[in-house]
Amino acid sequence: MITPQRFRSIVQDQAWIAVTLLAAALGLGLLIHSLGRSSATYDEVAYLELAAQWWRTGDLETIGRMGSPMTFLKLQQAPTLWLLDQIGRGHWIDDPITHQAAMLPVVRLGALWIWLAALLLTSFWARRVYGPRAAAMAALLFAMSPNLLAHGALITMEFPLLLFWVVASVLFARFLETGDRRMFLGSALAAGIAFSCKFTTILLPPILALAWVTDRILSGDRRPVRLLTRVAGGMLVFGLVLIATDLTITGFATMSPSARVGSSHPALDGRFGPGVDAWLVWLVERKWPQDYVALAIQMVHQRSGGVSYLLGERRMQGWWYYYLIAMSVKVPLGFWLLAGGRAADGLKQLRLGWRKPTSDEVVIGVTLVTMLILTALGSKRNYGLRYLFPLAPLAIVWVSKLAEGAWPWRRLAAIGLIGQLIAVASIHPYELSYFNVLAGGPIGGRHILADSNLDWGQGARLLARIQRDDPAYEDLTTYYFGDTDPAHYGVIGTRHVIDAGAIQPDLPDQFAPTTRFVAVSASLQHGPWGPDHYFRVLDGITPDRLTDDGTIAIYRLDAISTEPGQSRSEQVATTGQTILQPIGEFSDVPDDTRGIGLVRHLGGEVSDDDVVFFSSKHLDRKVPFNRHGVELQQGRAVSMVGRAADRNQSDDRPPVAIRPDIADVDRLPTIRSHRHDQAIAVPSRVDLIPTP
Repeated sequence: MITPQRFRSIVQDQAWIAVTLLAAALGLGLLIHSLGRSSATYDEVAYLELAAQWWRTGDLETIGRMGSPMTFLKLQQAPTLWLLDQIGRGHWIDDPITHQAAMLPVVRLGALWIWLAALLLTSFWARRVYGPRAAAMAALLFAMSPNLLAHGALITMEFPLLLFWVVASVLFARFLETGDRRMFLGSALAAGIAFSCKFTTILLPPILALAWVTDRILSGDRRPVRLLTRVAGGMLVFGLVLIATDLTITGFATMSPSARVGSSHPALDGRFGPGVDAWLVWLVERKWPQDYVALAIQMVHQRSGGVSYLLGERRMQGWWYYYLIAMSVKVPLGFWLLAGGRAADGLKQLRLGWRKPTSDEVVIGVTLVTMLILTALGSKRNYGLRYLFPLAPLAIVWVSKLAEGAWPWRRLAAIGLIGQLIAVASIHPYELSYFNVLAGGPIGGRHILADSNLDWGQGARLLARIQRDDPAYEDLTTYYFGDTDPAHYGVIGTRHVIDAGAIQPDLPDQFAPTTRFVAVSASLQHGPWGPDHYFRVLDGITPDRLTDDGTIAIYRLDAISTEPGQSRSEQVATTGQTILQPIGEFSDVPDDTRGIGLVRHLGGEVSDDDVVFFSSKHLDRKVPFNRHGVELQQGRAVSMVGRAADRNQSDDRPPVAIRPDIADVDRLPTIRSHRHDQAIAVPSRVDLIPTP
């Protein structure tokens, strides 16, 4: 007979299942609600088209040449593509870019099973490590994580990698605990699937090897040579199983490293002599397994770096502390509270007496610490917090122990969960642009991070909605960061699409919109993409409004226009040159007025009624100023033209002579003139000195 006390114990022990299912339903509801609220992110455009191409032709070589694996496409999109064919929507697959607005939410919906599987696995792991309350807490944390909700609704690599990374970690921890070789092989199989989804998995085997060594040392193993030999041999088997799994899953697909194979190779010609060079070219340009050629391409990309953005600065090689800052502003404060409480609880337990951590805790701890160190030291392409997503379930399991502790810790766990709920409620359904309160939300986040942390091209649908609600915004010029025309989502007006490429051939040489309103993506205005300083004229101007997710700012053109008494130089139509900055002003002053000499390049004086030309032949004059406020930021010499304000004399004087060391350009930039005041721009960094 079951006593009432025993019945309560059973109910409490099994209640975690109900809470986990409730959390899953809550998260799925949030995800489904957000599917059609955003346009395609930058990567989704390519993946949607590549998956459709594979479905129709079986070809996946294009994605390999991009330096990416292929399996994640199949896991996420194959079921939906099959269904679309069955229900008569095959024409969407034939032209996915044209039909992306209707097709994308459906494909996203079909990929949600990966998010659901990851949540259930995280909850199960917390249950096995700590208990039923921890399992319930882990499920709720997972379901109410803004960053996991943001990417769980996208058809990108992040969640397939996350799922199989966690599977591999759980099984490997089980192997360390029991010695069961089936768990070891299962972990290697899962790692192979993870690798075929994203190449970040190459970090997993060394991390697990370190966890293996750490676990054995903590268990009392004091034979280092034997231990290292055993681990090395075991991880060799692990790697072979990983490779075999990847090859099997990809159908042994192969491709040559170069799209065009010939009898020569630029990187090899002339290095070792004609005979050796020819043999090396033959060897290198054989058809190799596609994923490993793609991995080599990706490693070349990593070595070369990429344009990254942090705290208003652009760099090609990134920052070692990038991910630390990204976590500090993108992770909700409620979770940081939980992490602090969990660390305090661990220190308290350590003072009471050391106990060996479980194998699961070793895998979790080693993975969290090692991954952060490796990304800090090795990553040269800082594109987003999403590169740390495999750590999220492990961190959730780690903090979930609070739910199994004494009452003060359980109360802290409840407070942290409430904080997570508030974080989601404050941003839903636009979780991709979430920033915590200390960062200032999406508005403050515009000056901290960009790209997939905030604006990944997902705002086109929201911009179109603004135009539908207020037709005045149809007179609009849009500078849009993305890989697709925002017109596919209904955006009206002049559109300039700026992608992540170094050259934008279709972009006007200067920021000169003529429409009533101007819309600019955050990753262009504040982020790493687009020409340097192209949107500087917008600095300090308050937008007329923002899209609901904060990714696109709309400005009134009349607010951008030069104020009375000021002017600006405009960018020269030469690739790579930056916007010329004013260094001062001059007005109707007599020729003998004290001025400012521009030494090293400029000298002499110019009267207020002269037409001043700085051409490519001479440079030997001075320019008088009656105001200060100098800003020298033009890094390259260019030719210029300027006109004195309020020109009212008919005696045209000859142009000022200019020295021949100033570079020619295709055309001279115009400088707007205003009554009594005219900005002066200089062709390079020069010193300013007073002149008598």
